[in-house]
Amino acid sequence: MFADACQKAMKYTRPVAVSTRTYDGQLNTDVGAMIVLNEEGWVITAGHIFDSFVKFQTDIKKMEEIKSINASRVQNPHSPSNEIKMDKSLITNHSFWWGWDGVRINNVVVNRQVDIAIGRLENFNSDWIEEYPVFADPEHMRLGTIVCRGGYPFISIKPEFIEDKKAFRIPSIPHDRCFYPIEGIYSHYESKGKSADGSCIMNYIETSSPGLKGQSGGPIFDRDGRIYGMQVMTEHRPMGFHPAAELDGQKYIENQFMNIGVGIHVSTIFELLNSRNIRYQMEGDESGFRIIG
Repeated sequence: MFADACQKAMKYTRPVAVSTRTYDGQLNTDVGAMIVLNEEGWVITAGHIFDSFVKFQTDIKKMEEIKSINASRVQNPHSPSNEIKMDKSLITNHSFWWGWDGVRINNVVVNRQVDIAIGRLENFNSDWIEEYPVFADPEHMRLGTIVCRGGYPFISIKPEFIEDKKAFRIPSIPHDRCFYPIEGIYSHYESKGKSADGSCIMNYIETSSPGLKGQSGGPIFDRDGRIYGMQVMTEHRPMGFHPAAELDGQKYIENQFMNIGVGIHVSTIFELLNSRNIRYQMEGDESGFRIIG
């Protein structure tokens, strides 16, 4: 049912790899997704993709402050050290990989309350994208529609850190072979009112299947490939069932939850893109789609 739609989604969806190194030398790379909107290289992704970068900026300032304080202290050679120790979890190095080598992102705006980030890829070649996304008309979106989401879950990456270059090295992430779709039903629409900064109405769609880690920032689309929303989180709703179970002779109560996928509704995406005059395609009644912006 979604084979053709997935082929379309794979053309404009790309992985985002976020690599970090902490003070104790631990390396980590997480993977999310982004949607490339147009030939100018504008993209959208989940706002929380940037959380580690915000922490990195804060941690750099903390380390500088600690070094400054330690340098100004006078140490009595006969007394215990009064040096402030660094927290091992402080991020010392950070890097994004935006789908292709040598590509960076600029003009980034992150709205963490909505959980969306908008930016423009630098050194982007429009020939890399064979087909750009078409968003659904909100007036045509109906509850009960079977939809699919895609992204890059189940990818385990062991990054390397090149000390002399202060850079990370990660293995290639083939976007077509690693793209992982999962279906569900468009089951609920929710509006959370105006955002605190007044930039948009925060509208969301919920699906009967969960989003997987690595699908954040990826598209939620119908069988024709039209985007209904962008995946941002999974909520765990208590079902009110508490069956008893037993393990190794010990009885315990299990709390049952339903995992709900949550995506940003296209109406909110449109509002934010329109405010920045960013071009995108939306389905039309006669021409198939129309270009906005």
